[in-house]
Amino acid sequence: MRSRERLGITPMKIFVVLVLFFLFPVTASAERIRTAIPRATINYLSLPVADVKGYFRDQGLENETIVIPGTTAIAAIVSGDVDYSGAGGSGMRAALRGAPIKAVMFQTDKVTWYLLAASDIQKISDLKGKRIAVGTVGDTQDTLITMLVEREGVSARDITRVAMPARNTTNTILSLKTGAFSAAVVNAEESLLAEREGLRTLAFVGDLFPYPFQGFMATDKMIGERPNDIKRWLRAMARALMFIRDRPEEAADIAMKKIPMGNVTRPMVIEGIRRFAKAIPDGVPGLPSAQGIKNLMEFDVKAPLKIKEDIPPEKVMNFRLMREVKEELEGKR
Repeated sequence: MRSRERLGITPMKIFVVLVLFFLFPVTASAERIRTAIPRATINYLSLPVADVKGYFRDQGLENETIVIPGTTAIAAIVSGDVDYSGAGGSGMRAALRGAPIKAVMFQTDKVTWYLLAASDIQKISDLKGKRIAVGTVGDTQDTLITMLVEREGVSARDITRVAMPARNTTNTILSLKTGAFSAAVVNAEESLLAEREGLRTLAFVGDLFPYPFQGFMATDKMIGERPNDIKRWLRAMARALMFIRDRPEEAADIAMKKIPMGNVTRPMVIEGIRRFAKAIPDGVPGLPSAQGIKNLMEFDVKAPLKIKEDIPPEKVMNFRLMREVKEELEGKR
């Protein structure tokens, strides 16, 4: 005791150190990772939610989200510049051509698109003889819109699909108001902004059938050599998606701080998140259904590449780790 006191170590100092240790425990530094997304929208709110709510931190991760559109995102993940890429459909098509990547999860079970129309269009059947803007003629968006109008009794021959891949919300609203086309496919928050301008939302395209959407890719090397690291990322993403689905008001507060959305109100953001969340399945999201995988292979892989023969899903997808994470989290719930 006397030797500790000569060194200035008193019982009170020991007590203070112990209190500080338990209040502020020393933790290992988080592993830094990078996730690429095509656009900073509500569709990818999962990443800022996982950051703000500490879901990445709980897994020992520090994520940096970067916006990389198109084929550049595929090059970035193949080169190792990013760890995960939201390249989805284009990533799977690249995998079929030989890129060493696979889809490891999908955020939603349905597409998150809405069919938006000019104010004089009351219902889908009114689109007969009209022009509809799609990303690219022959792409997934075009295919699904054609199926949607046919379901309402309008033949594909009775509409004109116009390719407009570079549209933004402002241009879409202006084009609809000026009659450049009569309908367009938009995301959830875009449909709300358009409704404020007097335009009309005709349908939620996701109601057509299961169609996994917003897929994320990882490299074959990472899947093979670092499966537990991928599972850490998947846990954080699944928890974030459940938070968005189950607590849209709190998710809206994060969205308003983290996503550039222009002049929108909090109620609009909440409703936009609710519209997006219609595509998130019950339970733990991330793992597509068997029917969803079948539709995905048909319309997002084979059709764009004009392939007729069957393709094993394993060539472009690997959901083993997502399946394990889903079972684990469902056990906890």
